[in-house]
Amino acid sequence: MICVGIDVSKRKSTVCFMAPGDKIIRRPFDVKHTKEELQPLVDEIRVQAKYDEIKVVMESTGVYHLSIAYFLQQNGIFVSVVNALKVANFNKAENFRHTKTDSIDSTNIARYGIAYWAKLPQFDLNGDKYFLLKRLCDAYLNFSEERSRILLQPQSQLEQTMPGIFDLFGGFDINSGKDKLLDFLERYCHIEDIIAKSEAEFVASYREWAEEKGYRSNESKAATIYAQAKNGIPSIPNNPIVRETIMWYVGLLRRADEALMASLTRMEDIAKDLPEYELVGEMGGVGRVTRVALIAQIEDVRRFKNKHSLICFAGLTPSIHESGKFRASQNHIVKKGPARLRKVLYQVMMSLVMHKIPKDDAVYRFIKKKEAEGKYKKVAKVAGMAKFLRIYYGRVMHLYRDLGLAA
Repeated sequence: MICVGIDVSKRKSTVCFMAPGDKIIRRPFDVKHTKEELQPLVDEIRVQAKYDEIKVVMESTGVYHLSIAYFLQQNGIFVSVVNALKVANFNKAENFRHTKTDSIDSTNIARYGIAYWAKLPQFDLNGDKYFLLKRLCDAYLNFSEERSRILLQPQSQLEQTMPGIFDLFGGFDINSGKDKLLDFLERYCHIEDIIAKSEAEFVASYREWAEEKGYRSNESKAATIYAQAKNGIPSIPNNPIVRETIMWYVGLLRRADEALMASLTRMEDIAKDLPEYELVGEMGGVGRVTRVALIAQIEDVRRFKNKHSLICFAGLTPSIHESGKFRASQNHIVKKGPARLRKVLYQVMMSLVMHKIPKDDAVYRFIKKKEAEGKYKKVAKVAGMAKFLRIYYGRVMHLYRDLGLAA
């Protein structure tokens, strides 16, 4: 057997050919991520493959490994993309001096590949719905985070032109694609826009606006807005510059909303073809966004040996600190793994405890049990996240077995 260890960088990679017994077939060398330089590497691998079984191993490095992994896979070469943390832990036992160079890293990756030869997972990008979902989910979460950052600026400004307005309107509704606050700001963005009318005139104007935008015509809400405006004290005068600035932010938020809706719709189009789509949507606390986000972040559940492997992947296992007779009384979760998966899981837990008891209440009851035992609410929710993953794994794997898609 021959293992080709590849240490991936942004524009180039370092490659090492190794056989069992730490026998170096070819010393580490660099190749750029271009067809001109990768094709000779493919040719050399094919030559070696005539005499012995050969596998290529590289670490998962964000997006930088994708081009070289995809190129090799297209040329019929076995490629395995492994978790960088696993390789790092393996290297700690092999490299006591902790020396780090690209040549040493490629050698250690090749050594790891030989040690775990039979367990190396094969990389497959073609037609991988989970891969596409993960990319779209990352885009959606990036858009969401950017929208929250943009919102901070007009929020500060509106507290000076219309104090308390954020308390009266909800935010962007992902189900309808509407944003009631932005719609309102396009007509009223300063207290003087409201109190220039009598209360009856504003209520009539509000009713007309609500019907135009497709909202429920709530006269009591209009009266509340008017009363708050009458009592409010603006600290920025009403002038065209202020109005124009707010409208710039409204435009930015509109584009962010459009990006969120487009990415979510595309995710749903892909996820609907997966067997677990309906099942995950029926789980307690799961909504429209968290359903596709969970599937995207967990990906194919069959790649995990058991439910404990999934929990370890999510970084929800407790850290252990023991030495001699000492035993730590408080152990935090390790938090090694996809942070965005933990974030989505926490959103599910918040949805469970903030709304009425769901029909599927197993995780809800588990959280309440932990709280009754004296656990802090956050600790109880983290325990609920692990419980949710255990149920998720069991139900999805059972579904796949029923469909004959899992052993």
